[in-house]
Amino acid sequence: MTRNHRLKTQVRAQQAAAGVPYSVARRRVTSALAEVMQEHPLLSNFGIGVFDAHRKTTEQRRDELEEGRAILAGREAVIFDTVAWLRDNVTPIKTPAVSSYGMKHVMERTIGVYTTNGEFIAAALIAGYSFKYARPNVLFGMSARDVSRLRVAAH
Repeated sequence: MTRNHRLKTQVRAQQAAAGVPYSVARRRVTSALAEVMQEHPLLSNFGIGVFDAHRKTTEQRRDELEEGRAILAGREAVIFDTVAWLRDNVTPIKTPAVSSYGMKHVMERTIGVYTTNGEFIAAALIAGYSFKYARPNVLFGMSARDVSRLRVAAH
């Protein structure tokens, strides 16, 4: 029996879309998160960097970042659910103006599932939205019309 139904659903969707074997589709899906984490070395479950970094030693920041990245890497299923939700609900645009932190709250109210800022950022990066760092958050190029529609629907 499948323990990670959400990940399997994403892999099956990739398999159907690309017409490739399950093993190839799984590699593609799971490597997307690894790729994003490699391209964004400060990305962790917190967001970009660590909480209250200026009050911590270099070693504390490094340890917290390493721990946060390990947690994020283990949250594939939630991240890929978020990718699917974003692709279904939010049109990408060129200009990054929507905060990851605010948008994660809109998504949480809409679907009723808690998501960390880092999980949301990873998902939006995987989904291909344009971005700009605004530490610890990220601004994303997301349609203001879609965001407004979702905010209204969430209340």
